[in-house]
Amino acid sequence: MIEYQLAKLEIEKFSTTDSISAAHGLLCGYACVNPDITLENWLFEVLEEYHKDDDFGILAGVFNQTLEQLSDPELNFNLLIDEDEKLQILANHIKDWCDGFLIGLGLAKVQTSDEEILEIIENISQVAGLDANISDNESNSQDLIEVIEFLRMGVLLIQETLNPSKQDFVSPLTVH
Repeated sequence: MIEYQLAKLEIEKFSTTDSISAAHGLLCGYACVNPDITLENWLFEVLEEYHKDDDFGILAGVFNQTLEQLSDPELNFNLLIDEDEKLQILANHIKDWCDGFLIGLGLAKVQTSDEEILEIIENISQVAGLDANISDNESNSQDLIEVIEFLRMGVLLIQETLNPSKQDFVSPLTVH
């Protein structure tokens, strides 16, 4: 699992206006359309100044783990957001992630006529435009948990629809 705070501190070392959540969203959106994205492609998009000789160890880890998560047959994919924050801050992380995801889809030139995928993309766009000024209460907390789960599963569906797995899924838990 990717450590949010560590990744946040790492991206802040470099010139960027993107939060780590937005950068992760961009990576996910781009990778859903173009699974051949490279670390260099991603860093070039999220950093204002990209120098090949800089140490991108933690960001490279985020990149590699994200690509692994997107193709994990057991659906172990998570948004890179800080779920331990107050709800208003969490809502802003979700909005940033959605903005990044939509930008990533655009950069990769997503093309689909699949109605379900188009609806998911439209819903992600609506989440990106929501007002993050919310009260810190149980109802809103539950709503954000549901939004995160929708995004998580929506991204996996987009990825699988646009770039189907080359192997059939067989659960390692299947008893013979």
